[in-house]
Amino acid sequence: MKRILLTNFHPHPGGGGGHARYIRTILTSALRKEFEFAVAAPEGSGVWRLGAELNAPAFPCDFPGHFREIPQMLGAVRRFGRIVGEWRPDLVHMNGSRDQNIVVLWKTLHKEGPRCVRTHHAVRSIPDNAYNRYAYLKVISGHLYVSHSAKNISWAEPSLQPPHSVVVPNGVDVIFWSPRPKDAASLQSLGLKPDEFVFGSHAGMGWHKRTDLFLRGAAILLKRGAARPFKILLRGNEREIAQSKRVEAEVGLQNVVYQGYAEDPRAYLSVIDVGFLLSEAIEAVSFAARELMAMGKPLISSNYAGLVENVDDELNGRLVDCGDAEGVAEAIDWFLALTAERFAEVSRNARLKAERVFTADKQIEGLRRFYRRSLALSTNSV
Repeated sequence: MKRILLTNFHPHPGGGGGHARYIRTILTSALRKEFEFAVAAPEGSGVWRLGAELNAPAFPCDFPGHFREIPQMLGAVRRFGRIVGEWRPDLVHMNGSRDQNIVVLWKTLHKEGPRCVRTHHAVRSIPDNAYNRYAYLKVISGHLYVSHSAKNISWAEPSLQPPHSVVVPNGVDVIFWSPRPKDAASLQSLGLKPDEFVFGSHAGMGWHKRTDLFLRGAAILLKRGAARPFKILLRGNEREIAQSKRVEAEVGLQNVVYQGYAEDPRAYLSVIDVGFLLSEAIEAVSFAARELMAMGKPLISSNYAGLVENVDDELNGRLVDCGDAEGVAEAIDWFLALTAERFAEVSRNARLKAERVFTADKQIEGLRRFYRRSLALSTNSV
């Protein structure tokens, strides 16, 4: 079987976000019947730990990228070269900018090395400069984008537009992420009652996720008078939670609860009635949003990039303009005013959207075609 080395620079031990989900999807798929996979990532990171968990070779390799880290970058190039020499991949599949830089440096020194391809997980324009023209036009032989909207925004003029680019939308395992009753243990640990209406985020609390915007929208609605009481569940680390509590105090909220990272979040996600994701930068499509919808949770979503591909307004959620706190307040109020029957219908529609549009099976077939083309293999049987 042809060998594919998956690289990722994220050092985070707790999961690794969408990049880790993406690599997990590959390593748990039927692609392993056709290709042999290994992982190169910082030792101890969530992506590196996937190797041992899913029985794939995992090579420890840091991918420094700051201009102050030039000695470390040279060491990483040598380390990556030893990995390639030991495992001898036929294709290197890069999943971030920093691992790309190390691989490009290595390829510059080893012209006969394996082909390289890159997944663009975030919405970022590529400046048209000498380095990028060399890396994207001469070294990297194929590019994957995870949503059509993300690709279109990233390609806006005067950005560089990499050739041999295809869109393979991210999918989720709709069997693993499926509807379930509210988990009693999670309700107790979070101090929630079974009949409380809960809005929640599964995407973390990075600056671009705009959980603060949801808090501000909730405060606007509560000052006007909400149709019914509600709680807000946020997931984050200690620093993010402390920052969020400052916003919470600033706007006068007393209905927010917090949850830390969990390897399997489905239990605490079960207590959420409506999810939300209000990103206004970087986010290409969001695994977290699609996982919530697969669990039958309708969404309040911003209309940024590929997020618009998740939600059909008033069918399986609500779309709001980026940065619009008043729009968030209106969306919260819309959900709170729904009858039980109408809310159940919207929740079913969220699940149906996941089943029909973004299953992992569709993503895997797209990746299979991409890998075969990248390796100059036949695609006739796909």
